[in-house]
Amino acid sequence: MASHPHPHVRRTLLAVAASLSALVTVVAAVTMGAYFWTRSQIETLPPPTATGATAEPDIAGVCDERACNYLLLGSDSRSGLTPEEQVQFGTDEDIGGESRSDTIILVHTEPDQKQATFLSFPRDLWVDIPGMGEGRINTAFEGGIEGNGAYRVARTIRNLTGLRINHVMYVDLAGFQNLVDTLGGVDLCIPSYQVNTPGYLTQHTEDGGVTSVYYEEPGRIADPNTGLNVAPGCQRLDGTTALAYVRTRQLPCDSIPDFARIGRQQQFLRAVISELLSPSRLLGLTNLVPDLLGNFVVDEGLRNPAELVYLAGTLQGVNTGAADFRSVPSVPEGITVDGQYLSVVRAVETDATRLFRRIAEGQPLGDLGRNLPQVPPSPANIAVVVAGPNAAAAPVFDVLTEGGFNTAAGIVGKGEVDSPVRGAVIVYREGLEAEAKVVGSYAGALELVPVPASALPDGVDVAVVANAAYEIPPPDTSGGQECPS
Repeated sequence: MASHPHPHVRRTLLAVAASLSALVTVVAAVTMGAYFWTRSQIETLPPPTATGATAEPDIAGVCDERACNYLLLGSDSRSGLTPEEQVQFGTDEDIGGESRSDTIILVHTEPDQKQATFLSFPRDLWVDIPGMGEGRINTAFEGGIEGNGAYRVARTIRNLTGLRINHVMYVDLAGFQNLVDTLGGVDLCIPSYQVNTPGYLTQHTEDGGVTSVYYEEPGRIADPNTGLNVAPGCQRLDGTTALAYVRTRQLPCDSIPDFARIGRQQQFLRAVISELLSPSRLLGLTNLVPDLLGNFVVDEGLRNPAELVYLAGTLQGVNTGAADFRSVPSVPEGITVDGQYLSVVRAVETDATRLFRRIAEGQPLGDLGRNLPQVPPSPANIAVVVAGPNAAAAPVFDVLTEGGFNTAAGIVGKGEVDSPVRGAVIVYREGLEAEAKVVGSYAGALELVPVPASALPDGVDVAVVANAAYEIPPPDTSGGQECPS
């Protein structure tokens, strides 16, 4: 069993960067210091066409001294997929011949604060799109990178949030798969409350209809729309399975599919952060850079070595606990457009405006955008500490880390958590029962006990207290478990 250093030592080991975990190329740049990539290695966005150009650049380029904003775009373009994979995921023609940015994340970094905020935008967010009118935000990418799509998304985000976009990094489905495979896969623990087999599952067809697909094997987590078919529990995901997991929107606890997928994406990003910042991984990251780099398309300014060095300096000292995952505060809503009913999500105007302003001004975010309604809290937004003897606490710590939780607080002695009960237990900050239930779905069926914030280490939401006799039980594959929301 691997040893687990004291949390303060661990923070030192992890003090490299967690700002752009999905963009492992940039994280690798931090480990390399002033590594100057040659311009020929980096694929860039084409310049905007005359019809897409604006008086003020949509992508500002050079970062300023206080903050920098990176727009991460993941599209549903099938370009680069094998014929077999296009059958699985569908072709570009199957989705209407247009590219959509199904993943939109604004990463806000602040050098002085040594932190990064990942702000996710629901793909069905109803917004005003320059030159197109009102629509779902993912349609702003129409035309793809060759048709001003990235510039239009950047302009849409700037108009919505007031935050200037300095740089853009884009990856398609094939690029995401290749990234994960280049890493040798990513360890992830998947909660058992999403088990949905055996039984019939709904699959959307190319003509807009639906059909049913029967899954005979029990105890699986499956979605025929993305090709997902995994067991619950801890496992190493290859690129194909990881892509299916972060794209799925049809699992048992996905009351609002768009919101649920954001939670899984955040969970996966946090798990990638933890893996990349492990001491063993850091030593080999520099050798991965050439292979990783070919999977991205970036703006012209970001391939400037000076900007990469700026980013490296910005992220020095940032650890996994300083990566803060948020979502635009939103609620589902049904609207009618040209006589057609649409299911979209609307930003909660007051909360969203406050969140954007606090990000811009470098103020504490509080609970704004921490959780989205009607879906379980994302593990990425739950700060957990494990208390107890190392032999019992280490396996729990590993599961939670690979589950995508914020485990920067590490392992502490039982005396650092004021538990009102004896034995193994989960204690949580009052008001965070849903978060405690999510932790419990990974750490076993322990009693959940609310405590005042003063009973927990600073910044911790939930603590798992493990005594010497405690062992995490195997994942529950029976299905039909309660959703922790």
